[in-house]
Parts: sequence; structure tokens; C-alpha cells
Amino acid sequence: MTLPTRFTSTIEVVQVISSGSSCAILVEGEGQDGDAWILHQITKRTASQAVTFYGRGSRLDVLAQLPTFVSSLPEGKVAAIIDRDFTEDKIVEQTFSSDYPGHLFYWRRSCIENYLLEPKWITEFVEVLPGQISEELRTPEAVEEFLLDWSKRLAPQVAGNWVISDLTSISEEQRLMVTARQYFQELDDRDPDPAWVWDAINRHYSGWSETAPELFSPKSLRSRFEGRLAQVRGKVQILTDAHQIVSSKLLLKALHQKLPKNFKPGTKYIRNRLAQMASKQMPDDIRILIEERILPRWHRARAAQSST
Repeated sequence: MTLPTRFTSTIEVVQVISSGSSCAILVEGEGQDGDAWILHQITKRTASQAVTFYGRGSRLDVLAQLPTFVSSLPEGKVAAIIDRDFTEDKIVEQTFSSDYPGHLFYWRRSCIENYLLEPKWITEFVEVLPGQISEELRTPEAVEEFLLDWSKRLAPQVAGNWVISDLTSISEEQRLMVTARQYFQELDDRDPDPAWVWDAINRHYSGWSETAPELFSPKSLRSRFEGRLAQVRGKVQILTDAHQIVSSKLLLKALHQKLPKNFKPGTKYIRNRLAQMASKQMPDDIRILIEERILPRWHRARAAQSST
């Protein structure tokens, strides 16, 4: 397994992959802020030497580029794994099936960083920090409760992001010229009150209510938001379920603000330390997709080519 490398041109990456001896996995992000770097840290102890991760920018970039890679490279040479975001269970789970024939895979959790937010790793991380450690972070059980409490508090923002994702996808399918609202990415210390999220969504999309009232009228927006909020609140009762829909970026911010006041590393530092801990015990979903789904396909393709 080699370090993730940044390339700009799709053609350049195709040429590098073609001349190399490893299986290529396309992921989101670039450089040390991207999934390729995180996955390299997590898998460096146990993953096969036969895989290289390539960060290709945004989710849309990966989706747009994957067909070119698949058509330009030998069978089994390339696959892609992207964030789950708000993808339906049935779509995600089919990519974990042993007979799944596609090249696009999804994480079961919202994004790759959600796999780092395991209570035992967070406890191990904070116990060596200088300063007074909050009681909420002293034990795995306390950390799990801390993450669940924040997941419940963030339910309105998560539901709002889900609605934005819905409306963006539908608008693209119907070719509506609608500007998507920015996702809710900031913490809010107020009690879980959905009114302010609903107001922000309604204000943004109300200008299109006459064009597509079935999507953007106040009644339609409220119905969609309330439905998604009910789903989110059902999910955030258990941490493993909460990880499916609550962005790790929000949870990392919550963790960051709870650290000792005299030691405030950035969220990138926290993420990298947790990735090093995750490398000691690779999360099952990562192991399954890479070592049990993607690499065996590549090995079979290589064996078939060598026998002809």
C-alpha cells in the first residue's frame, strides 16, 4: 500500500494506475484533509499492499469521474467508496453484498470520520491530554452518552441537511434552476428547537414556491422537514444508528469544545490521532469493503488475465 498522491488530471491518474501494480480506490477529498489520507492511516497496519487510495475531490467529482476510470482500466482495477450522507439503506447495503457487481461503494456511516468516533478511542485520546478532563469524556460509557446527547441536540440541523439533500437531488432530476441552501454545519447550544432550522429552510426556498409548489410551498417544506426530523429522532437513540446520519464534522466540533481549555488542538489533529488508534483495530465496514469486496475482485481479474 502506497501513500495517497494528489493528481489533478483524470488522464494522469489513469496512466499512473495503469502502470502500477495496485488496485485503485477512488475516494472523496484531497491531500491530508481527504479520505485517502485517513484511510491510509487506518489501513497501514493490516490492509494489503495491493491497494492505493486516490482522493478525487467532492462526492460529485468522484461520481462524475468513475465511469471514465472504469472504461479506461482493466477489469477489477478500480473502485470508488463515497460518503453515505443520506443514501437509503437498501442502496448502501447492496454494496456490502458479496455478489454486488458494481464499482461504486458506500460507507454505512455518514462519512469516513464517523468511524473514528468510537468511545474507547476518544477516551484513550483524552486521558493523556494536559489539564482537567471533563467527566463526560472520562470513560467509554460517558463518551457514548456525550455523543448521543449531541446527536439528539443536533437532530434539527441533521433533518434540515437531509431536506436540503432531498431538494437538491429532486431539483437536479427535474432540471429546476434552484440554488441549494448551504448545509447546517455549526453547533448550536440552544435546546433542540426545530423552529429556527425550519425558518431558515423556508426563507431560502420560498422564492421557488410558485414554480414547484409540491416541493417548495411552506406546507410541502414543513411536511418534508417534519418527516425527516421524526426519522432522525428515531435514529439517534443508539450510537451506531446515529453515526449513519449525524455528520462527524459536527460531532468533532462538539468534542473539540469539550477538551481542556489549556489544550485546544484543531479538529484535524483530533481526527488524525483517532485515525492512528483506529489502525490498531480496523473498523469492520472498512475491512469488509476493502479486503473482502474490492480486493478479491481485483485478484480474480489478475488471475484470469495471467491465465490467458
